[in-house]
Amino acid sequence: MSELKNELDGISVAELLDDIPIPAFIINKHHVITHWNASLEIASGLSANEIVGTQDQWRPFYKNKRPTMADLIVDGVQTPELDQFYEARYHPSDVLQGAFMAEDFFPDIGKGGEWLSFTASPIKNADGDLIGAIETLVVITDRKKAEFELTERERLYRELSQVDELTQLYNSRHFYNELETELERSRRYKQPLSLCMIDLDCFKDLNDSFGHPFGDQVLKKLGLLIKLHLRSVDSAYRYGGEEFAILMPQVELKDAFTAMERLRLELSELDFRTDAGQVMNISLSAGLVTAESTDSKSSLVSKADKALYKAKRNGRNCICFFDSL
Repeated sequence: MSELKNELDGISVAELLDDIPIPAFIINKHHVITHWNASLEIASGLSANEIVGTQDQWRPFYKNKRPTMADLIVDGVQTPELDQFYEARYHPSDVLQGAFMAEDFFPDIGKGGEWLSFTASPIKNADGDLIGAIETLVVITDRKKAEFELTERERLYRELSQVDELTQLYNSRHFYNELETELERSRRYKQPLSLCMIDLDCFKDLNDSFGHPFGDQVLKKLGLLIKLHLRSVDSAYRYGGEEFAILMPQVELKDAFTAMERLRLELSELDFRTDAGQVMNISLSAGLVTAESTDSKSSLVSKADKALYKAKRNGRNCICFFDSL
């Protein structure tokens, strides 16, 4: 062991750093670069000869001058400064006292930017005085891309499990989840919540007479129309078959009626063409209700259904309120 130590004693810090395959640099307490290893020369395109002795450690990473993490370490970094430059993308090292680690995207590196993982650690002398800092960097772009792809696949899976494929509206399972959330929000903030249940008139007869592809065409078009009439806080669902539900938070009954009446009229004026060339006009019936503080999911849906059934009994192609029953 002592023989190995004696051999290593003759090797300079620069030589040791050059043998490390990870890009690294060292700055002194005046923020001047003292070492810039061979791996960093390759990664940055800047040679040690041109950059050692300068304060240009920021150049490979940023368009404009700003502190690197090593600079912040030398300055006696505090959380506010780290938050300013790295927000939630950093954390203290679990291994090295006084060191910090972070991951960030650097758009100015390479052609399309790179994700880097970097660690900065203080360098102290034998008396424990801070004399500089070392920063090491690892390109993690491939790993981040894989993480993003996995996250996107998970998002798509969740979305597919919540969305009706034909209409691209949410499905009934998601409806009941959101209804519970909106009811709780309505009670907590004492804000109105309106629910509209919609049913296409004589839809079974349409399917029987003109086939399911024609029926699907009608359902898809209604799904699109509903989306066009939604505010950003509203949500729409294919409740089942030809029945749809629309949740309208912070909307009183009369305003909900105005929005749904526009939807009803727009659908009734559309021309649908069958395979035989016959032009058809389709209508909808709807039931509207505003939640009370005592309503549960089932009671609110039941009220909206009763209003919908009244619209059917009144001759279809109309909208009825629960409180008018």
